[in-house]
Amino acid sequence: MGRNLDNRVEIACPIYDESVKKEILDTLDICWNDNVKAREICSEQLNLYVKQDDSPIRSQFVTYDYYKNQL
Repeated sequence: MGRNLDNRVEIACPIYDESVKKEILDTLDICWNDNVKAREICSEQLNLYVKQDDSPIRSQFVTYDYYKNQL
């Protein structure tokens, strides 16, 4: 699937609620630690997988478990 890097809109807003801020930071932390599906995007657009020697962390599954445990 191609990426829409030229014609898109990005927005930002302050997060005042501390619990919402924590949830967002937790979710980002999970994504940054992904070493199964994460890719490094370079100017040549090689999009190589980020591989680490650590135990596998797939952010999609970890995020699902995170929110499932919030219920």
